[in-house]
Amino acid sequence: ASDTDRGAEIAAFKLWLAFIDHGDTKTQNHKFACLAHHDNTDGTRVCDEPIFYVSDMGSTFGFSSSSEKKAKLDQWKKKDPIRIDDGRCYTTAKSIGDPQISEAGRKLLADNLQRLLDAEASNQTITRVFAASRNAERDQSPAAWTAEFRRKANMIISARCK
Repeated sequence: ASDTDRGAEIAAFKLWLAFIDHGDTKTQNHKFACLAHHDNTDGTRVCDEPIFYVSDMGSTFGFSSSSEKKAKLDQWKKKDPIRIDDGRCYTTAKSIGDPQISEAGRKLLADNLQRLLDAEASNQTITRVFAASRNAERDQSPAAWTAEFRRKANMIISARCK
C-alpha cells in the first residue's frame, strides 16, 4: 500500500476506535496478523498483507463480568465518534495521537460501515452481532443497540472532511 493508503487506513482505524468506544489501549488488546505471506529463498517468511486489529472489544460489544457496568447503551449513545470543526474532522478516540481525520480515512470507514448497514438491511447482521454479545441480558435489546450503530455509522457516512 502507498503512504497515502496507509494514512487513510490509520485515520479510518482511529475513527473506528472512537466508533466502538475503545478506550483500553493497552498492548494486549491490539494484535498484528498476516493474511498472506511468501517464503524467501533463504527460508524466511515475509508478510505480504499485514493487518492490525483490536482483539478485545468487551466493554461495548462483549460480555464479561468486568464489562457489566461498562456496556450500557445509554453510555455509548453519549459518545459520538466524530467531531467536525470548521470542516475539519476529528476522532474522539482516546490515546491515539493526532485526532484529525482525513477525508480519505473518513471515506474508507464510511464505505465499510455502509456495507455493514446494507448487510443489516438484508439479513440483520448487526442485530445478530449484538444478540451474540449478550448485551440484552444486562441492558437493552439488540434492536436498540443496532439503532445506535446505525446513527453513529450515518454520522460518519454523511460527514465531509477538509
